[in-house]
Amino acid sequence: MNEVLQRNLKLLEKHQPNVFKKLTLYLKNQYRPLNNFIDKIVIARQDEIIINMLVTAGGREFLICNHEDPIGEAYNWIDKFIDPSNKADVVFGIGFGYHLEVLLTGFKNKKVILIEPDIQLFYQIICIRNLELIIKKSEIFLDEQMDIVLDRLNLLLWDTEAGGIQCEPFEVYGYMFESLWDELRNKFIKQAQNFNVDFSTKKVYGELWTSNSISNAAKLNEAANLQGLIGNFRNIPGILVSAGPSLKKNIPLLKELKNKAIIMAAGTAVAILEENGITPNFMVGIDASAAEAELHKKVISKDIYFIYTNQIAKGSIESYKGPKFFMNYPVDLYSAELLKYCRIKSDCVLSGPSVANTCADLLYKMGCNPIVLVGQDLAYTNIKVDDKNNKDPNMIIDRDVYGNLVYTSTVFVSMRNWFEGYFEKIKADVELLNVTEGGLNIENTVNCALRDVVKRLENMDFDIDGKISNIYNKSRFSKELATKFNEFKSKLSGEITKFERLFEEQDKIVDSISKDIYHPAKNRIIFEKMTRRVSEITDLLLDSTLYNIALKNIVDIDFYIIKLEVERATKELNDYNEVKAVFTDAMKRQVSLEKEKTKFIKECLDK
Repeated sequence: MNEVLQRNLKLLEKHQPNVFKKLTLYLKNQYRPLNNFIDKIVIARQDEIIINMLVTAGGREFLICNHEDPIGEAYNWIDKFIDPSNKADVVFGIGFGYHLEVLLTGFKNKKVILIEPDIQLFYQIICIRNLELIIKKSEIFLDEQMDIVLDRLNLLLWDTEAGGIQCEPFEVYGYMFESLWDELRNKFIKQAQNFNVDFSTKKVYGELWTSNSISNAAKLNEAANLQGLIGNFRNIPGILVSAGPSLKKNIPLLKELKNKAIIMAAGTAVAILEENGITPNFMVGIDASAAEAELHKKVISKDIYFIYTNQIAKGSIESYKGPKFFMNYPVDLYSAELLKYCRIKSDCVLSGPSVANTCADLLYKMGCNPIVLVGQDLAYTNIKVDDKNNKDPNMIIDRDVYGNLVYTSTVFVSMRNWFEGYFEKIKADVELLNVTEGGLNIENTVNCALRDVVKRLENMDFDIDGKISNIYNKSRFSKELATKFNEFKSKLSGEITKFERLFEEQDKIVDSISKDIYHPAKNRIIFEKMTRRVSEITDLLLDSTLYNIALKNIVDIDFYIIKLEVERATKELNDYNEVKAVFTDAMKRQVSLEKEKTKFIKECLDK
């Protein structure tokens, strides 16, 4: 083993243990690489000095670096790609590492995450180039699954340190591993877009979700368990109707699908269908706002089966008198724990930026095939892009299925991204058709016309209403659920009482640290004991039922920000008084949140 390789491996073992373990297995022929793009690697030498590497991939040849001026190439790369104001750079490709060395030495406060797609190429590089700085100062993902990489990048989005996040390729890697780079770049962009929507939604609705869940859970015994629908409509077509501008032109055709397909109305689509004399089999609601309650007050028919989550507006449950199916929902933490306490099985239905996303998962879980999207424009197709009167700052411009410019929004784009990621996972099991005939394109669906679907289904006939009615009657929740519900509330109230005492204790300790009653210079043992106790109470809360079913949706974003502030102060500040000021200020805010929001939960339980 040559000296360069030996040194790099020792550094990897210490600083990048996951990479070291993977390489060790690879060298023993016990690791099967995920990516096999490279056909051949040739080391280029000049007078016994290694100056470059010629890589053949996909029938094309690539030089890893500009051997005549690799440093100049590195600085050109920095000038082209790197924004000094960014807090983090995600770099696709190590090459010979010159560009990374310039990045790490020139911007010492940046977090650098390195994505190296090919283990064979990486091994050849560490055999000939000392990568000490890169191994010590960056975070390396080698031949890693895309989902694992994206999970790590998602944590960057939560980091509250000032500055943006950029994902850029070492250019030769962008050509050499073109499909991988395109996938990483596109998925990271979509993840960032989705994060912005999810973050904003939770900040606005977290408290309302929790309040609604606690209140609506008391009415569960009036509904049926959605679990009864799962898998019971195999190979029956499912029509997902959304309220996009294109819906109206397809109304006449939808009327022909009675008993030929399940018609599921997402959100406000139910009003449009009823206005046009169509009674869908299901309407689905998830919105916690008062506008949602107004929508369901106006529903005329009492024959539509209402699929809802307990986070929905209280007025929706109270006003609609027709049959209801309750669905277990990821953000409805309270109801999920209640079902667990009552030993009731109810599989979770996926959430997304829109109720339409949830409808797609519902139809798939019910067994519907094909799944047909109607009115899923995800764009303002009724407004011309050249309309000079349009001053809406929330509108952005994209291209529709025909390549024409169209107005859309970040929320619509987030919905489209969700559909594309979800459909990619299920496309092998179910036929996915988009008959919207306009708006944003949704990958992994086939664009076609609804009239073609109607013609295809003209000889089909299912007793859909009878089937749903039979399932509904068999799936009704037991009347005894009310007793269990009260037991569950009592248990939670007891835990609240315990934590109210702990919060007071935590508050007093933080106040004493702030006033230097506990100080490391006076008595380090007592000081450390008290600071540990503050952390212990936080840990007890984070592990508690109270937090995980009631407080989490309300305070987890704030708690995460507080945690990062304290960690950064501890890492970056050396003066005790500066660290103390950050710590006590952050913990006072946390304790204040704990008290305020726990009081809110208590009031919700007492109603």
